[in-house]
Amino acid sequence: MSFSEHTDDKTLWQAFRLGDETAFGLLYQRYVRVLFSYGKKLSRDEQAVEDAVQDLFVDLWQSRSRLSEVESARFYLFRSLRRKIHKSLRPDQLASESWELTDEWRLPTSPAQEAEVIKAERLQTQTADLQAKLKKLPLRQYEVLMLYYYQDFSYAQIADLLAINEQSVRNLLHRGLHKLRQFAFLLSTILLFILFFLRQ
Repeated sequence: MSFSEHTDDKTLWQAFRLGDETAFGLLYQRYVRVLFSYGKKLSRDEQAVEDAVQDLFVDLWQSRSRLSEVESARFYLFRSLRRKIHKSLRPDQLASESWELTDEWRLPTSPAQEAEVIKAERLQTQTADLQAKLKKLPLRQYEVLMLYYYQDFSYAQIADLLAINEQSVRNLLHRGLHKLRQFAFLLSTILLFILFFLRQ
């Protein structure tokens, strides 16, 4: 059976469980970076996170024949990595780090591509601003927002991942959004004052 980068997770997972190396490689390529980024949010030790991600995939391959079907391979990987990190690291090694959203931009070769790059750079600036605000949030609020908006996990999946109930997830999400709005309002107020004095 042939696979491509567009093959859905469920098909890749089924083939991987049967020992298909290509399917396993595609799952690895699809999730290794985002798992590493998620892990860095949970731990200060980047090398330990990298090792945990690699160990996770090694464990998966070695235990492939014993794995069961999963509703979401992405959720399974996130949950497995989170458990592995929390189990292997000391409490002082756990911390909230930045959630990396990195893209590789190529030099524009036409006006249309240049416009796309400018748009992308503007988006990158806005993303950096959002990241700065997010890092001011308490860890749980930050993590819930990341999992809900960046990884598109459901309330039930986040509750399972964090070992809390769904209402707690909703409360954390609501409080996190409320604080982000407060940060945004404060920032806009400061900018208005700066602009006012610059015009004097």
